[in-house]
Amino acid sequence: EARLAELGYELPPLGSPKGSYALTSRCGNMLFLSGHLPLPTGGELMTGKVGVDVTPEEAKEAAKWVGLNLISTLKAEVGDLDKVKVHKLVGFVNCADDFHAQPGVVNGCSDLMVEVFGEDGRHARSAVGTNALPLNVPVEIEAIVEIKE
Repeated sequence: EARLAELGYELPPLGSPKGSYALTSRCGNMLFLSGHLPLPTGGELMTGKVGVDVTPEEAKEAAKWVGLNLISTLKAEVGDLDKVKVHKLVGFVNCADDFHAQPGVVNGCSDLMVEVFGEDGRHARSAVGTNALPLNVPVEIEAIVEIKE
């Protein structure tokens, strides 16, 4: 948490599920986070298709906001962010058929995790392009983390 403040990040308010699911599911020390969306603090949900309405740079910034929303959920669930080790991110990018830079978009979230958690933020990852995402968001990302004892 001190690292977040040092970096100048303010966590967005905790979101709520938009359907019949939970934000998290815990199995032992592993915590599975549902797909999160790009909702800036005090702002409106970021929307648009990458390569049509949204530039790759804007989509990368959206992915960073997804990361901050994931961290907000982690803070609410775990309390002490120093106990978090990020193992896996799965990113979905709402993009035009001829857009092929999905990894660069999802780097917005990956880079944030390493910036905030250091080596405990380095993770395995998938970055997948899709023709549509819920609410027309440019990016949705889910995570698997370990809660260190």
